[in-house]
Amino acid sequence: MSADSPTDFEQLIEQVHERAADGSAAALLSAGVAVSAEHAATADQVLDHFVAHARGAGMSWTDIGAQLGVSRQAARQRFADRPAMGGVLPFAVRTAPRLQACLDSAGQHARAEGAGEIGTQHLLAGLMAEGVAAAILEGLHVSNDAIRSSSQRLFGPSSGLATAEIPPMSTEAKCALDAAAFKAAANDSDGSAPEVRTEHLLAVLALDPGSRARRVLNDLDVDIAAIKRELQCYLTLSPSRPARWWKRRPPTQDGCSFCGRALPGAGRLVHGPGVAICSACVALAGDILDDRQPTR
Repeated sequence: MSADSPTDFEQLIEQVHERAADGSAAALLSAGVAVSAEHAATADQVLDHFVAHARGAGMSWTDIGAQLGVSRQAARQRFADRPAMGGVLPFAVRTAPRLQACLDSAGQHARAEGAGEIGTQHLLAGLMAEGVAAAILEGLHVSNDAIRSSSQRLFGPSSGLATAEIPPMSTEAKCALDAAAFKAAANDSDGSAPEVRTEHLLAVLALDPGSRARRVLNDLDVDIAAIKRELQCYLTLSPSRPARWWKRRPPTQDGCSFCGRALPGAGRLVHGPGVAICSACVALAGDILDDRQPTR
């Protein structure tokens, strides 16, 4: 049976009517979005399976991209394995409740936009939910509407259709959270497991000139120096001495020189003269170079 046969179409329409709470246009549209998202997810799983099979058979990302009608970079970014957030940090951290609420909010922003990934621009919007970061950004006249408009202007609109589930983190967003955890550890003073708070994440997003979040702040003419001044009230942006956690950590060369992940969480490493870089940082570097194209 072909994918576009009348029978398949009629079955999908039936499912939508069964799920709709009532026969109103709004209820039918909501059910239609959910059914479409489910079938799109199934189609994505099929494509993921055969892309993985092609990689296992020795096909390059260039060849796979050509088959899909996209660039090598786009194919790699869409299908390459990325480390999950859970368990990749080389130390124990605690996520502050307010930061967790902001991360949940970031996921909702990405979902509502129909975005395929939670980017650092979504993390920036999520920080508006509550906490120190929200107070700093609001004091500089940043709003969720402004962030959303700037993101669409800089990176183009998403699908515009809300997805059924929260999308995964982008490589850039994962690295930003990792960096926030390291910043929390560097500011730790009592040697306990560091708590990552909203100000740690804001520091990473605002002070990384290559991130999408920083590009949004620049587009909104936000004074980055003012953010730094406000953050200095809550944390040391450049600690003059390592915290006791760093003193206790045994030195190792088996890890990424850029993000600090240790093996095995760092995955495969590419070694250079005295340095090593993990696949996640390679992907992030590629994303930054791709993003640094003239937009105006």
